[in-house]
Amino acid sequence: MTRTIFQERQGTTLIEQVVALLLGSVVVMALYGFYRAQLFQTLAQETKTSTLQDARGALDIIVRDLKNAGSWGNGSLPLETGVGDDPDNDPDGVCNRVYAATEAMIHVQMDLNGNGNCADTDPRENIRYELTGPTSTCSGTKIIRRNGECLVANVSTPTTGKLFTYFNNAGTDLGDAPSLAAVKRVRIAFTVQLKNPDPKIGGTLASELSTSVELRN
Repeated sequence: MTRTIFQERQGTTLIEQVVALLLGSVVVMALYGFYRAQLFQTLAQETKTSTLQDARGALDIIVRDLKNAGSWGNGSLPLETGVGDDPDNDPDGVCNRVYAATEAMIHVQMDLNGNGNCADTDPRENIRYELTGPTSTCSGTKIIRRNGECLVANVSTPTTGKLFTYFNNAGTDLGDAPSLAAVKRVRIAFTVQLKNPDPKIGGTLASELSTSVELRN
């Protein structure tokens, strides 16, 4: 009788321990997978949020400059001086509201201080945005430059392939080589890409931004 009682009080068998270990491992692996997925999802969201904030700030700068294009500080277009070039053959060899425009570049001018020219750097009155390749100080497949300086990195264009799209007063798309005097509205669209922080998934995280700007004058 005594032997029977002691036998019933014996610990778990080896098989029971192995089964418990396997079940515990399954639970731990499931929890690890869940927390890992949540961690990288949080990192991806933080990365996209940070990137979007920077890109929106850059987009705001572009919008501000385009809204100022053709802003004449003394109330009227600076007169012809016979100096400089004049791409649209109007009588303003010093200043042009839109100096040049393509699907990957726009060059605008303004006379914010009203001194009769658009060559000042303070305030900045002659501004060129362009989509180009990377530089030694700005990495990424494509970058947006502002007067040669890196503004946005890791840029790609939408499916249309256009960073800038131009429209006239009637809302008609002016195409890839627009008449500069006819440009009334400019649509800006680009995507910022960053490496996915989850090495198991790989690839990139993309955030697209777009807006339209009505030009003055």
